[in-house]
Amino acid sequence: MTGTTMIEPRHIKSRERVRDLGEVYTQPREVNAMLDLIPDAFTDIDTRFLEPAAGDGNFLVAILGRKIAAIDEVKHGGSVYWYEFALLRCLASIYGIDISDENIDEARERMSAVMDAARVFRGEPATAGFDGAVAAILATNIVVGDSLNGADQIVFVEYTPLPGEHFQRVRSELETPAMDLFYEPPAALPTIHYSELGA
Repeated sequence: MTGTTMIEPRHIKSRERVRDLGEVYTQPREVNAMLDLIPDAFTDIDTRFLEPAAGDGNFLVAILGRKIAAIDEVKHGGSVYWYEFALLRCLASIYGIDISDENIDEARERMSAVMDAARVFRGEPATAGFDGAVAAILATNIVVGDSLNGADQIVFVEYTPLPGEHFQRVRSELETPAMDLFYEPPAALPTIHYSELGA
């Protein structure tokens, strides 16, 4: 193409990162082709997904977008703030791990941008607690960790939607640590309205 520069999607950020972290990015075409193989996984917005090597979020963002596309007022409506709660349900059922702080920060930013874009697309201003809820869910479920060598150190929060736009929250270990006399499973957290998650 004369006068046009084609920008290829990047597979790596640097050779050093490939060497140190084994980091190679899956491209959007491959991400979408793989997700196309499991169409039934996107019929329920609460279906849980775990990405154990999340990178900067290519799979996470694509999964979130497909879940948001499945939001339906007939299924998920019925209250004033139903759409915000449905968006948060989509987000709260996605889990991601990466060994790089930088990647996790970028993945959280990208997912937050998808949430904002979905809300803006509908022309709905965010309520006071929405942004805080997004940040709280991303902080608990998109985390820095080593899923190969430190899975027993990774703890998420499982958010289960309840009537009245509440979430039941249970801390969940990726891998149960070795049991001994002093082991205590993670305690359940109080049920909470989504608008209070960021408090």
